[in-house]
Amino acid sequence: TSSATLTLPLPSILWGDERPIADVAMLRKVFKTKDSEYDLQYAWRLGVGDPYNAGKLNARLARLALVANQLNETDVRDRFLDNLEGYQALWLSGDSPNPLVYDDDMGGLVSCGCLFDSCNGKCKPKCKNAGPRNGIRSCPNLGPGAFAAGLDFGNGYYNDHHFHYGYHLYAAAVLARFRPKWAKKHREAILLMVRDVANPSSKDKWFPVFRHMDFYAGHSWAGGVFRSFANGRNQESTSEAVNCWYSIALLGDAMKDKAIRDLGMTLLAVETHGAQTYWHLPKHSEDTFDPIFSSNGVTGILWQNLAQFQTWFGLFTWAVNGIQMLPFTPISEYLLPPLWVKQQVHEFDKACFESPMCKGDGWAPLVCMARSIVDVDAALKCVSKLPHNSFSDSTAEGNGNSMTNTMHFILTRPQ
Repeated sequence: TSSATLTLPLPSILWGDERPIADVAMLRKVFKTKDSEYDLQYAWRLGVGDPYNAGKLNARLARLALVANQLNETDVRDRFLDNLEGYQALWLSGDSPNPLVYDDDMGGLVSCGCLFDSCNGKCKPKCKNAGPRNGIRSCPNLGPGAFAAGLDFGNGYYNDHHFHYGYHLYAAAVLARFRPKWAKKHREAILLMVRDVANPSSKDKWFPVFRHMDFYAGHSWAGGVFRSFANGRNQESTSEAVNCWYSIALLGDAMKDKAIRDLGMTLLAVETHGAQTYWHLPKHSEDTFDPIFSSNGVTGILWQNLAQFQTWFGLFTWAVNGIQMLPFTPISEYLLPPLWVKQQVHEFDKACFESPMCKGDGWAPLVCMARSIVDVDAALKCVSKLPHNSFSDSTAEGNGNSMTNTMHFILTRPQ
């Protein structure tokens, strides 16, 4: 028997409120004018929708609660947490119209699927399918074929589970920190999500061991089981993978459970090292890929036999860069090295602000937060030219972010 030891650095920051805010008055003004009255849109408050976007929105609310706490806006914090308790419980208790169900064929927690209907805005939002109580046929995500495999971003076919559930685990971690009774009540359901994406025990007969993480490769794989690809397994957004492992570490910290915290920290360190090796590329370097490819500075999708400068939704320069950065949370400074960000941010900025799609879908704030890693003043100027709808719940990326989160990241950069 042989063994090897890999030593990796751990983050010096965890929740984010360890870091002082450079301009408290500025952040408080932003918070009060932009986000202190924030709440989810009606359909999401009911749990009518997919678990990925629901998780992003719940995590957004959780992040606002953390910032409110740091600003000593305790009344607003408590209102956010009161709302979040109900919204997150929908997904943990099976009460969402798109409930999470256990799939005993593959051993995992999957969403049933929601055939959304709001009568074009004229009736209460609902999922037209009845749900799992009427049998498996009422769960469209578990049906055969490409239609089922595409619902909920492929959740029923195990696509991107660590991306999807990472946001829910972030929200659960924040609630566990401030509302331990809520966390105790939902502990087993929360741990079902952890076990689905990061079960560490071969004695657990209900879930595979480490569904996503490939310790040999040094990073996760995200692709599900709908079909096999000629180039093997793949992963696009390393930053969303990092978000999941970070959230597990936060959850363990909030629950005072060292084993869960250490699990999250271990996966976080491995994923970050993998991202900085195979996705964050020094331009023209021969260290990882051919210089012709590394001249891009970033990998969009990594396969077992292929590296691509593209995303699943396009070949845009802004998308390939942005998908390796979102969501921005305090752990982003651990993931995103200043030298790599400095190398990439000008092209990211230029491509995004020249693209109506990038600006319209809420990606532009990512440019500003990336800029702050190397130049806070430039980041503040970037914020001043953001489109007015950058944080709309209806945008593809802005729905998981907020002006308060953007400014908090910028104003807490190490001096």
